[in-house]
Amino acid sequence: MSTPDDSGERPSWAPPAEDHREQRSTVWLTVVLFAVFMAVMLVVAVLVVGGVKDSKAGAVQTRQQTVQPTSASASSAPPATRQEVPVRKLETAANPLVAPGVAMPKVTCELPKLRGTQEQLDAFYLALIPCLERAWHPVLTQVGEPRIPVAVNLHDVSNTACGPPPPAAEAMGFYCSDDKTIFVPLPRQLADGGPDLLNQLFLLAHEYGHHVQEQSGILRKHDTLYREADGDQSKILDLSRRLELQADCFSSLFLANAAGRGSIGAGLIRPVGQADFQVPDSKTHGSARNAALWQKRGLKAKDTSACNTFAAPAAEVS
Repeated sequence: MSTPDDSGERPSWAPPAEDHREQRSTVWLTVVLFAVFMAVMLVVAVLVVGGVKDSKAGAVQTRQQTVQPTSASASSAPPATRQEVPVRKLETAANPLVAPGVAMPKVTCELPKLRGTQEQLDAFYLALIPCLERAWHPVLTQVGEPRIPVAVNLHDVSNTACGPPPPAAEAMGFYCSDDKTIFVPLPRQLADGGPDLLNQLFLLAHEYGHHVQEQSGILRKHDTLYREADGDQSKILDLSRRLELQADCFSSLFLANAAGRGSIGAGLIRPVGQADFQVPDSKTHGSARNAALWQKRGLKAKDTSACNTFAAPAAEVS
């Protein structure tokens, strides 16, 4: 007797139909699970690879930031921060220091009594230098120029960082830009009856005027023009006179803003700019007439542009 499972439509060794369906379901389930497993592994692999790539990119960026911190800081810093350190403008006539509208404030100088010993002169200069700074620092700040400290040396030196000093007959004092020092050798100050208050004030203010020229870049530009003159004495002497007459004007400008206060009486500076205050004509420092001209301009100046000797005609700086 035959049964449905033995209908002859399949081999006798084949499993029942229900078993076959179960086998197909198991196979498909296995395939699906394997596919899901492979998909999960693929996703994991992608994430791992992506994570490795992200880690390397971050590492590269970190090294770039480590290697180039200055560039990163400079690009993100505000302009005011980048300009905190002033830079000297290497100009003479076009220097912002002598542009119209740059005025010097009034200052009060409290100075010790002027005496003739090295200790007393040293005390006098050490009190006068801060007063000169109080006058000139606001001026330099207005035009974005740096503030450079200056030293004073009373020794009778035989050499400086700038070379041998000028003869005593030519200069009571001198300034060396290489070491930012004003030299006022004691023997030169004690000659001819000892130190005189007005002469000492004018002398130190004149030499500090050279320091102002250094701070502003005028002196550096002068030195460049000197080298470019290539030994041409007429050009070299013209440059020297413009530099020295400007220092005279700067000195008078300071005295005008300090007179009538503290230790500098208003009447004390009256001789400045007058004929009896002048030294003989000099090829390097200018004629007595032009020295008086620039001293008077400094006394009457409303701002530093009055002292722009480098823009003046040759007749005024002869």
